[in-house]
Amino acid sequence: MNNKIRVEIFGLKYKELPQGCGCSHKNSSCSGCGSGENKNCGGCSGGGCTKTAEDKKTKNIGEVFEELKEFINDSDVKDNVELEFIDLDKIDIEKEYERVYETINKGFEPPITVIDNIIRYYGGVSVALIYKDVKELLE
Repeated sequence: MNNKIRVEIFGLKYKELPQGCGCSHKNSSCSGCGSGENKNCGGCSGGGCTKTAEDKKTKNIGEVFEELKEFINDSDVKDNVELEFIDLDKIDIEKEYERVYETINKGFEPPITVIDNIIRYYGGVSVALIYKDVKELLE
């Protein structure tokens, strides 16, 4: 396995993020987590939002990204993944990342997860789904 899968998370580093929720951009029936009819992410392919008391704690996106890095670094894919957090406050997204900019302008909530140059998820960061996608891409 000599492939490197690039995983980029676009978000605001210190923005609070409800836990236990992540929606897939691949499923057009979900308009985003935490809003309107999809307040609990019902029907999203992001694994749903079954929340326990522990899940209801909020973390900022920077903390969630650190958890993702730790998980990947302890996994069997660690040598094949390049992780990067891109703080939306520190870049000119419109010029540097046009597709992500357009996705956000269409109403998809950050964080936006891009895996191997494909926008995969929005509105949350799912360690399990990112790991699963990386494994599939490496096969």
